[in-house]
Amino acid sequence: MRALKDQMKKMNPFISTKTLSISLVGPEDDSAPRLWRIRTPKASKQGQPRKEITKISDSKLRSMYEVEGQVMESIHPGAEVILGRRLSSNEEVVVKTRDKSASFHGPADEREWRETTTTQLNMPKIENMCEYIAVYETRDKYYIVMERVKGMDLFEHLKQGQIRQEDARQILFQMLQALEEMHACGRIHKDLKLENVVVNLPSPRMCSVSSNGFTTSAQVKLIDFDTAQDWETTSPKAKVVVGTAGYIAPEAYSGDYSPASDNYGVGVIMYKLLTGRFPTRREIFDSLPGENWVGSPAMKRIQDRLTSERVDFTQPPLDQLPDARDLVKKLLASDASERPSAAGALRHPWFQHADSRRHGSRSASSKSTTAGSSSASHGECRESSSSWITVPQWHSEAESTSLPGELA
Repeated sequence: MRALKDQMKKMNPFISTKTLSISLVGPEDDSAPRLWRIRTPKASKQGQPRKEITKISDSKLRSMYEVEGQVMESIHPGAEVILGRRLSSNEEVVVKTRDKSASFHGPADEREWRETTTTQLNMPKIENMCEYIAVYETRDKYYIVMERVKGMDLFEHLKQGQIRQEDARQILFQMLQALEEMHACGRIHKDLKLENVVVNLPSPRMCSVSSNGFTTSAQVKLIDFDTAQDWETTSPKAKVVVGTAGYIAPEAYSGDYSPASDNYGVGVIMYKLLTGRFPTRREIFDSLPGENWVGSPAMKRIQDRLTSERVDFTQPPLDQLPDARDLVKKLLASDASERPSAAGALRHPWFQHADSRRHGSRSASSKSTTAGSSSASHGECRESSSSWITVPQWHSEAESTSLPGELA
């Protein structure tokens, strides 16, 4: 792999091998030959200058954006998520602020955050991902300006009731589309969970029927890229385990993050959307703050438990949906090498009637409004920590009573 990248670099010195994506093309079984495909990062668009974090005065920033109100209280010290409006275009945006003195553990932590944030700022526009519009730096703070995403996150949707199977399938399809493009750019998310998937899901009366017969109005955006990072096959192991308990892939507990780890998170979300339960028991995840360093007894203990955990793939409606059962079982495989890629999962038979690449399943109404009025309806409003494992938001006691076996 390294030799192949070195050869490509000699052929074209303008190719960045840091995020060069080399993937296999062809059937994902061992019975057929597979070809190497080399893709330069889509983020390096020809003719477009690279965006950087822009230094600016507080007064200049106030002349460009108007603050309209707080989306939610941040879980991070020194951080805040607020609604805003760009005065030049009257465009509504979401702004995440980070206080320099309180948001970072030290200079190295701040440098790493600047690097990954700059990379995310230069990502190509991906339809199913929340877009970073600009990042500003004043004397005391950073301001990350993002598109305002319509809808509520999946956690909020599930609090209101179970999601239809047709909508769940479309949501998962669009999630995988976003990951396929993100992974092709040499990036991984590292914290996929219900709270980081925003879905605009208007009333069923607003659904449209696509040309392939699939009926849904779901429109999906992945959010929260605080833990996202560049990845290639030679990337070193992580030193700390980050993400949200219950969604973290087994191999990540030993520092091995990859696109397959993201796909495991998709499997957890798929299982939850279809069955109303999480695939693993809550008591597996018993680490304490500060124990998430790779190699700690707590991380090894949880990894061993996850690897030996037996997921019940006969839970209704999986017992009646063989294609869905097959896909979620593959996504939740303990061995990362046995999980399909995002592109491979999109070709799975369960999606054969839900090919929304042509977006025929979009709502016919162009007047759909933001679903709900909670803070989660404003897009990039759930945050994950780059320094510790987040405790997931389990369902309320009443909900867990109605769903036996729920991670409550």
